[in-house]
Amino acid sequence: MRPFSLTIFSLFTRMIDLLFPHSYIAIWLGVFIGIGITVTYVGFFSGIVLTICIILGIIRIRPLFTFINKAIQSFFPEVYTRVKKNIKESFKSSGNLELKEDRYIFMWHPHALFPTSIYFHTATELTDWPTHLKSRGVVFSSLQWLPFVKEVFDELNIIPSDYHVMKETLQEESISLLPGGMREMLYEDTSLLLKRRGIFKIALETGIPLVPVIARGEHQIYNAIKLPECIQEFMGLFDAALPIPTFKSLMKFLGILHHPLKDPVFSVIGEPILVEKVERPTEQQISDLREKYIETIKAMYKKELGRELHIL
Repeated sequence: MRPFSLTIFSLFTRMIDLLFPHSYIAIWLGVFIGIGITVTYVGFFSGIVLTICIILGIIRIRPLFTFINKAIQSFFPEVYTRVKKNIKESFKSSGNLELKEDRYIFMWHPHALFPTSIYFHTATELTDWPTHLKSRGVVFSSLQWLPFVKEVFDELNIIPSDYHVMKETLQEESISLLPGGMREMLYEDTSLLLKRRGIFKIALETGIPLVPVIARGEHQIYNAIKLPECIQEFMGLFDAALPIPTFKSLMKFLGILHHPLKDPVFSVIGEPILVEKVERPTEQQISDLREKYIETIKAMYKKELGRELHIL
């Protein structure tokens, strides 16, 4: 015999079902709507709190880099040693390795899909790049506003491509940048220099030599997935591009975990272009220096790669 309480509950639910046949649907719909509103509210509030904590430096990612690095060295020493050796054999430097000035502006070509060689030479101690020519890498300035990126910049010896930040850095250190910018990755044997003026102005204001560097073999590391033109045109509004490597080329590069790249990338350091310091350079002086640099890099490109460099 059923307990009296269950009988009453059964009669009550039966009455609700007869009077309001869609009541169960409404109840469950209300439950899911309530859960959705709660998740949205809590997620939004949590996102604001997390963002504030990141901005204030309460939550930091840099210790994670240190922990991962030490963990790999401790638990996988053979893998760590092998990868270091493979990187050193894959990314080599040549040319004017005995430059004597304290500071330089290294101008790297080409940009390629990802500027891998400039990263290994400037952000790590894993290559044979001369210690006395160490420099701070320069990357697209808008990236600095992403969460944790400023910490990543500090960890990797990187600064944003902000005019005043670069000029201030040059007071004590050399810098390395890709003057063609991100859009240059869409082209081969082409450098986007005709509209660049900021870095040439900085060179004149500081009197620091420009040094062209050609990374021979950089373009062969990755192949890009061809995206609709409208996407890259939209990114062009921000002087940017969307780089997506093919899976095959990405896996080919990740083979560096086991063996060096089949074709090493040689970063060839060219002859420095001496710059006379001008406190307030004119547009004509900036243009003249740019033209001088363009002629130098075209001749160097022809000599090192045997091809013509097109300037846009």
